[in-house]
Amino acid sequence: MPMLTTREGKTRRLRRMTAMVGAALMGLAALSAPAPAQEDDEAAEKARQEMNAQSYFKGKPPFDGPVQPQKGYFRMPVPPKRDIPKFQFQEPISAEAKMRFMQTLMGYNPFSLRQMINFMAAKKKAAPGLSFDEVVESLRLKGNELNMRFVGVSTPYKVIREIRGDDKYPRVEIYSFCDLETLALVLEHMPEFIVFIPCRIAVMEDKEGNIWLVTLDWDVRWIDTLPNPNRISDELRKRAISVRERLEVMMEAAANGDL
Repeated sequence: MPMLTTREGKTRRLRRMTAMVGAALMGLAALSAPAPAQEDDEAAEKARQEMNAQSYFKGKPPFDGPVQPQKGYFRMPVPPKRDIPKFQFQEPISAEAKMRFMQTLMGYNPFSLRQMINFMAAKKKAAPGLSFDEVVESLRLKGNELNMRFVGVSTPYKVIREIRGDDKYPRVEIYSFCDLETLALVLEHMPEFIVFIPCRIAVMEDKEGNIWLVTLDWDVRWIDTLPNPNRISDELRKRAISVRERLEVMMEAAANGDL
């Protein structure tokens, strides 16, 4: 083996030392920097929380109170105020009248049918790592805490799996809750509202195995702020708002796995 000159030996030793220092620095950087997977998980969790927070107003919404007609605008005529007896059903509206109304309304609506269904839904995505049963348990516990009585559950996925012979069809269960005192007041004022009762929260897996909570999104202030004088009582209005707020709290607790 040929002998190295002093200069060549120093150069090689310097290169080896430089490589060793570089490797050590890279190792330290790898230990101190967050792993890419952790960064992705944190970003995904932040996005999930931001999306969940959009389904209902936190605090006073901007439409709380009767709408006041503006000067210079054409005012649509409204029916006079009526005294309606308790538990009195209204005359049914014909299928033709409903069709004409909806077609007129949809003429100004850019949404598709799928988007309209999405418009009527409030939903939250459960945190990763929570099982279906854990989400349901949190939902029921929070409902009981908020005086939203559990009154039943539907499990249609079991029948679908049996009919189709597909044991991998996504799990979906529909849980029913009710504030009985609010129910009594609602039926006194408008018996037709029974079609929306009890309040339902669906727990469903999507195609990727994510768990979602979904409910009918309604807020009495959407309608009760219109100029029609036949408004609901202050007590019923307050209770109806409270029910919607409690459904939101229940879904949030279930989405986060709060027990």
